[in-house]
Amino acid sequence: MILILLLITTISCVCAGTFFVKVTQTDYQAEENDSVTLEWTFTTRSDKSPNLLMILCKLVTDHRVSVVYRLHDGVEVPEDEQFSGRVQCDRDVLREGRLRLHVSRLRTEDSGRYKCVVSTKYGQSADKCRLNVTATVAQEQHTTPNVSPEPLSQERFYNLLCALIMTAVIILVIILWVAAAAAGWTVANVVIRVIVVIAVVVYSIAVATVTAPAMAVLVLALGGLTLLAVFVALLIYCMCRCWVRGQERQQQQLHKVVTIENSD
Repeated sequence: MILILLLITTISCVCAGTFFVKVTQTDYQAEENDSVTLEWTFTTRSDKSPNLLMILCKLVTDHRVSVVYRLHDGVEVPEDEQFSGRVQCDRDVLREGRLRLHVSRLRTEDSGRYKCVVSTKYGQSADKCRLNVTATVAQEQHTTPNVSPEPLSQERFYNLLCALIMTAVIILVIILWVAAAAAGWTVANVVIRVIVVIAVVVYSIAVATVTAPAMAVLVLALGGLTLLAVFVALLIYCMCRCWVRGQERQQQQLHKVVTIENSD
């Protein structure tokens, strides 16, 4: 009698089949911030409702174990904070014996072994797969600063203009210096020497501030205007001196004429 019962039990188990869970893909590769779909298949029976399933999917790493998805008697249980709002299960395909988990916004810490355990009243089984999430390599964007060439060109132009003005003024001052020395004008000679010293000092300051173009332009501009003003004053002085000399010569000539007439 006992042998008959054992035989009936064995035949019923064979007819019912063995319950199993099988992963469809053993390894998954994905990048950070992408999405991935992990899928398992399991034995199903047409007379059993999916609401009787118990599913527990976990992420197993060397540091900890995290609950990815949990289904108990047809009710989803909240997952761990690591996967909060990032895991969805396709409930429609559970009747077909398929378990599909959609994991979105992947992180590098999501890498590891994913093990899913499916339990029913007629069996329990599990299988696992591995997911490797690589960090996204950001492309380095070498942006060149938008430097407008116009201000630099204008700055060089003004620098060159001031330098030319100072050069012209110095040349004119030197000419006047030579003329004053030839005419024996002591006062003009001293003033011209002072102007030359000022010009040398201004040029020295401009060269010292070459690393600061704005300062160099300012120094050259002020120096050029100063030299120009002194040159104009010196030119007026020379013209007045020439006019006075001319008047003196006319008076001397007139005096000679008067003297000759008186002698006659």
